[in-house]
Amino acid sequence: MKNYGKWYVINGVKQYVHIISENSANPLLVYLHGGPGDAALPLMERFNSDLAKKYTLIIWEQRGAGKSYYPFEANEEITIATFISDLKVLVLKLLSEWEKEKVCLMGHSWGSIIGMEFIKRYPKLIEYYIGVGQVICSQEMFTASRTYILEHSSDPKIRQRIASIDTSFRQEKWYNDLMYFMNQLIKTEGSLYGKKSYASFYPYFVRSKNYSLRDCLHRIKGSKQSIERLWQEVALVDFTQYTSFEVPIILIEGEQDYHVSEKTAFAFYQQLNSPKNYIRMKKAAHFPQWTRAADFNQIVNELEIPLTNAGNYLEV
Repeated sequence: MKNYGKWYVINGVKQYVHIISENSANPLLVYLHGGPGDAALPLMERFNSDLAKKYTLIIWEQRGAGKSYYPFEANEEITIATFISDLKVLVLKLLSEWEKEKVCLMGHSWGSIIGMEFIKRYPKLIEYYIGVGQVICSQEMFTASRTYILEHSSDPKIRQRIASIDTSFRQEKWYNDLMYFMNQLIKTEGSLYGKKSYASFYPYFVRSKNYSLRDCLHRIKGSKQSIERLWQEVALVDFTQYTSFEVPIILIEGEQDYHVSEKTAFAFYQQLNSPKNYIRMKKAAHFPQWTRAADFNQIVNELEIPLTNAGNYLEV
């Protein structure tokens, strides 16, 4: 198996891509990590290398994140469109290098925003799209998260503050409000199934042969700066008006995902008039690719394409 990293200059910025491949004839699967800025190479390598049985797995550390970290300039344009532009350049480079016509795309959480926007704009470059913890409508997402926290927190001070947070995140201390909101969601097990923190993920970063302590520190810095520059735009995201795509769409969702509403994702799937599949994973929340990795990898490796507009719903 080939397992190696490669640097690309994309739109003037040096960015890291990690490649895991058993067979160069396999289709390319480009993974779009969450966040924004939440680089995930060590977790993908630890939990999802089995995807290389069917695909050449391309793990992209997005600009300003993880191994691709650099401090954003004050006047630098950092928007959702920036990452879509980066992805287009990367995809075209990969298609040329691997002599392919299309790639498969997998977006998780923030990465699913990039993924959905990309397939709207460049469907001819995509074989099919897999959304995990798919963002459909940010305000519906925040509403569902708030409701979940209020139902699972008994502290009146916490409940009062959560109820009062403006989820447009344009208030003066919006970053502090966001961090408080997300911390309460995690503590009530609405994000990582069966866990009240993300601490169980940390050792994989520290022990990874492909991640130095410097990379780990850069991941923390990259996450903060990316959220600061992008979150107010994230809060406006809404794909609910789109009911048809030129690309087959597969959604893999944790049944207990209250970080990004699974119910909103399923409602979107139901109205979708395009080739589609929906897989609801029980005993999973926002990270089924890592908490139920063996099942997740099997699902992705055994996808049967083409799909139909009638869809195929599966619970596992």
